[in-house]
Amino acid sequence: MKKPAAAFLAVALSLGALVTGSASAEEAASPEKIADTRKLMDVTGALQFGQMLSQTIVMQFSKALKAQRPDLPPEAYTILSEEVGKVVSEEMVRKGGYVDQVIPLYGKYLTHEEIKGLLQFYNTPLGKKLVSVLPPLTRESMMTGQKWAQSLGPKLDARLKARFEQKGIKIDGPAPGQPAPAPAPAK
Repeated sequence: MKKPAAAFLAVALSLGALVTGSASAEEAASPEKIADTRKLMDVTGALQFGQMLSQTIVMQFSKALKAQRPDLPPEAYTILSEEVGKVVSEEMVRKGGYVDQVIPLYGKYLTHEEIKGLLQFYNTPLGKKLVSVLPPLTRESMMTGQKWAQSLGPKLDARLKARFEQKGIKIDGPAPGQPAPAPAPAK
């Protein structure tokens, strides 16, 4: 279970670092800019990423544990939740941890002046509202996007089959030189 967890953690942490904008490559990361970047991450909820990640890891591990060991007592899941939360929290803020790795990304795309401007915005009523509605808005948008993408499946399938057929490309059956798959066992 260690390898999948480490891979999941690496992917999830890298996905949490998406930021857009533009900044001068020459701009040095002054202590003030680093401090303001931490404030921006805090005010926008970016530092809550660890909590979301912990919840995701706990859900994944719990599902795997229940499948492998349905006899485990509820206490096992409490321990799992506590330890995952502790490790993620500790690793988020340790020297060289997630926060230290993400701060330069903000610096890559945002100047110090832009970070200051964003801090001002996020401390306004509108900025605070945006922070409060963005998580459910993002979650619902992702669910809508998934449903929409699934609805494209039949249309894509039909279009691709038609184009492949038009060009004489066969996609059914084994690749040339490959054996045919074994027939399904009789019931």
